[in-house]
Amino acid sequence: MQKMIKNILFKRISKAIVDILLLIGLVLTIISANSAESSWWSFHCVVSMIWYLLMIVHIWHHWGMTKAVFKWKVLKRNKITFVTVIFFILATFSIILFIVDVSEQFVRFHHSITAPFRLVIIIHMIAAAKKFMALFR
Repeated sequence: MQKMIKNILFKRISKAIVDILLLIGLVLTIISANSAESSWWSFHCVVSMIWYLLMIVHIWHHWGMTKAVFKWKVLKRNKITFVTVIFFILATFSIILFIVDVSEQFVRFHHSITAPFRLVIIIHMIAAAKKFMALFR
């Protein structure tokens, strides 16, 4: 069963689908961020949680690169990926703070992380566009 799941998740088409869903999810989280309610079941929170799970799958797809990006040789050539990983870790920390307590201070911290994270993600997507297009060959 585990091998079957791995085979499905690591096919090129699976990677492409996850990437497309990540883009759609990013747009939806940005659009819904201003109207987010103080509920875990708000549209923004639900879409963001699904997006976060897709990010975990995306990181799993690129686990070798994710581990390697912390090595100096690889870091020099992949600064955007490194910055993306750092912002993802910071965003994860901000979500953990929400689990502890949804306070005005934690919301401000979350926004101070996610605003530049969006820009970093867009730069990362542009930089990886050639690899993405190769998934359809």
